[in-house]
Amino acid sequence: MRNEVIFDSRGIPDILVVFTPDELGLPAEIKGRAVKEYAISKYPNTLIGGVPYSLPYQQPAVNVNHDEAIRLCESKGPGWHLITNDEWAALAHQSRKNGTLPRGNTDYGKSHSHPEETGTTYKDNSGSSKTLTGSGPVTWNHDHTAEGVADMCGNIWEHVGGIRFLNGQVQVIPNNEAAAGADQSKDSKEWTPIRTADGGKVHYNIEDGRIELRAVALDGKDYDGVEFKELDGSAIDIPEQLIELGLYPAPGYEGTDYFWLDTDGERIVIRGGAWPSGANAGVFSFHGHHSRACVAPDVGFRSALIRYSGDSGDLDNLDGKDGKQTEEPRKETAAPSFDTLPGPVQLPTLVRLILARQLTILYEAAGGKDPEGFKRIANTATDKELQQAAALSLSLSQANTAVELYRNVSQQLKIANTLTLTIGKEAADHE
Repeated sequence: MRNEVIFDSRGIPDILVVFTPDELGLPAEIKGRAVKEYAISKYPNTLIGGVPYSLPYQQPAVNVNHDEAIRLCESKGPGWHLITNDEWAALAHQSRKNGTLPRGNTDYGKSHSHPEETGTTYKDNSGSSKTLTGSGPVTWNHDHTAEGVADMCGNIWEHVGGIRFLNGQVQVIPNNEAAAGADQSKDSKEWTPIRTADGGKVHYNIEDGRIELRAVALDGKDYDGVEFKELDGSAIDIPEQLIELGLYPAPGYEGTDYFWLDTDGERIVIRGGAWPSGANAGVFSFHGHHSRACVAPDVGFRSALIRYSGDSGDLDNLDGKDGKQTEEPRKETAAPSFDTLPGPVQLPTLVRLILARQLTILYEAAGGKDPEGFKRIANTATDKELQQAAALSLSLSQANTAVELYRNVSQQLKIANTLTLTIGKEAADHE
């Protein structure tokens, strides 16, 4: 596992956490192609100029429906996709096995179980108490380290791809192919029911306040929820796939995450919980109530990226049609100052360089005559001067949305002293 930064053609970075297939227990081959790496957005995505990005200390994008979340993620270029339920569940199982189930904003800006753990809250039109992405302690990351994936417990629910329920029957896009451009539309032929060992289709039935798994659907439709560990699978031999996908508790699981489901019609899946969820939130928390058109102020999303072995380092196309690209990929370019760095850099250094770059753009726009000199000053600024620069960038963010990256820079420096980031080589390869 490592953290990596990739800049797009506008100079705006994504911060990703990169895993090998073995590290996550995910398929090493998809559609006949060997997978090299899975890269997961470190943070729930924010929107800058209508493009989703994984950045710290941002307001997470919400009020985005399921299909739009898929479209926004895939529009970032070849390999990009909405995080799949397979990928989300893999991270959840890694946390469980390592004893690092993350906490988060589950009580209006703080952890319900550890109220001393807080994030940076903000108010929006919904009157909520959401926190800025990555603004909590490392125990809010999936592995309890600065390197981990942040904010999977509480704050906002997140769309996941490759799974749906149809009248209580669970259906998936097999083999994590939702990460590789599979058709996830309502009428797609790629939806596949999960089956029991004897071929029965698994249905989640709601009856008398219980959710019971059976190989048939019972009469009647309903909406209810139970603790995840209270799902009743006694009527069938539970397929291992259900446990792998975080749809049924592993033996010995004793968390308080909740499982909500509506068995009437098609229901998409969101995971993780929200800021007022309390003990019901968590990486195994599950909500299957929304239609694919529904939007809500407590529902957002995060993107992910898939890479294949044998590539030259480029972000490859996923259409599976003779390796040809169906559209021009989003160009990625490295920040000018980074080509002289030795690969891994500390996050404070990264923030300083990014801040210098963006403030130089503002300096030039204001008629400055010595941008290189201005950049040198920014690169050698003290922490106090950086804080003043960050305050300036905040005041100018209405004129330049990219400057929003640097809000609360001083807080980013405090929590990220040990975070190592790798600058993506493919950025230069796409010039």
